[in-house]
Amino acid sequence: RAYDQLKVQGLKEERVLLLDAWRVFEKAKGDAASVSAIEAKMPRRVKRKRMQTDDDGAELGWEEYFDYHFPDEQGATSSNLKILEMAAKWKKLQQEQAADDDSDDDSDDDDDESDDE
Repeated sequence: RAYDQLKVQGLKEERVLLLDAWRVFEKAKGDAASVSAIEAKMPRRVKRKRMQTDDDGAELGWEEYFDYHFPDEQGATSSNLKILEMAAKWKKLQQEQAADDDSDDDSDDDDDESDDE
């Protein structure tokens, strides 16, 4: 219940602490299945940067911090990643088509010049 409550409240660091304590307890008193179930819930630690500002809104510089990505919350982020992947593929396809168009134009120009000579 505590894990679910922390998840609802969005308290990531507290969830990590709870999972660590839960894992230690399961290693001491539980079996291999219960330990693996808890380890499957453990998040991935990701280093990020954000802009620091003072009270007046002036930029102070970049701050590095750690964020946690939980496996049970991957549904929301995976849809965003899919959109970004599709956009990257589309952009690459557009660039390839533009490069093909440019190379076709260049090859036509080269053929015309060689015929004139």
